[in-house]
Amino acid sequence: MKILLAALLCAALPATSFAADRPEGIEAAETLVKTAFGTDCDMNGMEEVPMAEPDGENYGHSVYRFSYKPDYNPDGEPVEAVLYQLFCGSGAYNIRHAFVLKKSDEETLKLVAFATPDLDYAYADEEMSRLKADPKVRGFRATGLLVNAGFDEKTRTITSHAAWRGIGDAWDSGEWLFRNGDFILTRFEVDPTYGDPDPAAESYVVYEAGK
Repeated sequence: MKILLAALLCAALPATSFAADRPEGIEAAETLVKTAFGTDCDMNGMEEVPMAEPDGENYGHSVYRFSYKPDYNPDGEPVEAVLYQLFCGSGAYNIRHAFVLKKSDEETLKLVAFATPDLDYAYADEEMSRLKADPKVRGFRATGLLVNAGFDEKTRTITSHAAWRGIGDAWDSGEWLFRNGDFILTRFEVDPTYGDPDPAAESYVVYEAGK
């Protein structure tokens, strides 16, 4: 009888929804990135993506809040910003994230696009272990998805580090600094060579702000 009463009581109580614990605006940010990227942001098929643990491996969403004064209005009220880092999916050794920004001086959410260099280089051998010459930047492209990304709240910098294969011998990494309401590329490094056990054996800083 006690068991039956307990079961009836539990059934009568309102169900606690996981969504109730989610930060405000997260559903709208999810809808934006799903619409923008389609299957590239299927969130591994999860109906409700959890919030990432502070010291976890980023298999979830994160939300950051900060304020800033833009250069064009240094004496005005600070602009309040909310940055959503959204888990878009994962493979064997890389995790994809998209970023959405909400600013108090704008009504709508903004999908963050990241400038990345388009590189020209050629290998000196069939094993692709050496280059004929240093990579050259032949332009820039924009991407909305970053791999193995993170956000440093102190410096307000987004970083990424994409492994080109599982052992991580070839890779690229970037840094984007928040400035005047946007994330600006400040550094991009790449190691396009394969086979060396030292991941940084032949890396190239192909872009650095001010250089």
